[in-house]
Amino acid sequence: MKSFLTALLLMLSISIYAQNTSDKTQIETTLNNYIDAFYKGDTTKLKLAIKPRLNKFGYWKNKESGNYEYYAHMSYEKAMEFVQKMKDEGKTRDENKIRNVEVLDIGNHVASAKVTAAWGIDYVQLSKDNGQWMIEQVIWEGPYEKAVTQKTSTYYLIRHAEKDQSDKSNRNPHLTEKGIERAKNWSNILKDVKFNAVYSTDYHRTKETATPTASANNLELKFYDPRNMNIENFKKDTNGKTVLIVGHSNTTPIFTNGLIGEKKYKMIDESNNANLYIVTISKDSKTSMLLKVD
Repeated sequence: MKSFLTALLLMLSISIYAQNTSDKTQIETTLNNYIDAFYKGDTTKLKLAIKPRLNKFGYWKNKESGNYEYYAHMSYEKAMEFVQKMKDEGKTRDENKIRNVEVLDIGNHVASAKVTAAWGIDYVQLSKDNGQWMIEQVIWEGPYEKAVTQKTSTYYLIRHAEKDQSDKSNRNPHLTEKGIERAKNWSNILKDVKFNAVYSTDYHRTKETATPTASANNLELKFYDPRNMNIENFKKDTNGKTVLIVGHSNTTPIFTNGLIGEKKYKMIDESNNANLYIVTISKDSKTSMLLKVD
């Protein structure tokens, strides 16, 4: 009797496994038809992939702000029109360049999956009618962004050197003699650091502070606007590099805090031009320190 029950349970397990495997294969076929439809402008494959009650919407990343913004809802009819228009206008894509389907979970009647394609990432809900798995719901984000492997990045951040304050109405003063000497001194202090880039705001006092170090490393200054700074994009652009960033009494601590992801450093006193912030970001850690160099 015990042997009979064991055999029965084994047969049931095999049957369930076979069914799940069959469902998974069919779902993957549906998902690939879905990708093909949008890559090739193929309405026939789209009809095989989506249900007439399709509900699809998503979020598109604004390149300037880095924020994701709601994108228009797409119904079954709009999806068909979009794919047909792609075909009519010859706007097809390389079908194998970016393509991945991953079945996340399979129930008796519903399933979930993830699709990675040229436009971004789709999270898909499917349902099974008459033995056929088809897509009912899609929520997506775009554009597609290739994963970046975090290399060790090191950032040195300083405030500009002493500025000329003789004319209070001048919003873009040059450095004083003392400031010029400090700028040269920064270059000397940092002479053993091999910089890949030197960033400065577009003001006389910051450019004049940054120039000696940039020249010592045979680099041209790169300009940034702290008011329109996307810190995550900046970290991607400087991944694996050693960078000097010259800013102001208010922007330098904010920039440092943005790099480390916490509000650790306060505004710099107006009389203080000696702070040196050093931030190191690796795959597994973020460290920061504040030195005062007179």
